[in-house]
Amino acid sequence: MATVVSVQNLRKRYRRRDPWAVDGVTFELEAGQAFGLLGPNGAGKTSVVKMIAGLLRPDSGTISLFGSDPGNPAARAELGLAPEDPDFPKFLRAPEVLDYFASLLGLDDEERKRRIPETLAFAGLESERRQVRQFSKGMKQRLGIAQAILGRPKLLILDEPTADLDPIGRRDVRALIERLKESGVAILLNSHLLSEVERVCDNVAILARGSVLKEGTMSEVVPEGSNLEEVFVQLIEANQPQRDHMPSFISERQ
Repeated sequence: MATVVSVQNLRKRYRRRDPWAVDGVTFELEAGQAFGLLGPNGAGKTSVVKMIAGLLRPDSGTISLFGSDPGNPAARAELGLAPEDPDFPKFLRAPEVLDYFASLLGLDDEERKRRIPETLAFAGLESERRQVRQFSKGMKQRLGIAQAILGRPKLLILDEPTADLDPIGRRDVRALIERLKESGVAILLNSHLLSEVERVCDNVAILARGSVLKEGTMSEVVPEGSNLEEVFVQLIEANQPQRDHMPSFISERQ
């Protein structure tokens, strides 16, 4: 299979006196695979995603996106990104949002008429007539996924795609990921819902403080008889200071 993304020894920090936000991260993602990028808050996952998408420049290391630099417009045109908290114009309706993104993609009228209704139906928004300002967070997330797949990307980056979805919505996203993988699309998934990651991802990397603690296929990372959440918790707790989470005043007697 063709390599879609190759990340080699990636490093990034935002101020010279700060610790590295990303420190020596290396992994590859091939066509038709789903890769889970995991870690606690502040682990560096979002920084890695932004650098792959060409939104941030690394301080050192290399990124190859479809064999070229992430800043290459041709490479970026093959990428779909669904951020965790999408922010759309509040007074537009869902079809208008997708029509705007279709115009950015350069889709002609015929393609718009075909793709937009199908994409809205997948997102469960085909009958929604309210403006985006009246959407719940889960509805905005559905619309974010819809705009990300509208351009038929070869790499789809999903940042917490199921965090605010109900069980039916999570099932639909899992089914979408499986169908995209079957068609050769690569998926980069950033999520705290480890049970979802374990069900759909072929490979995972667990990050903490900007560094990869463990990376490999799901069977390599998760030993038989265990699960991804157990492995994740053990790795993270072994790489952070131990602390008493309970404030002392809670246990004081009145």
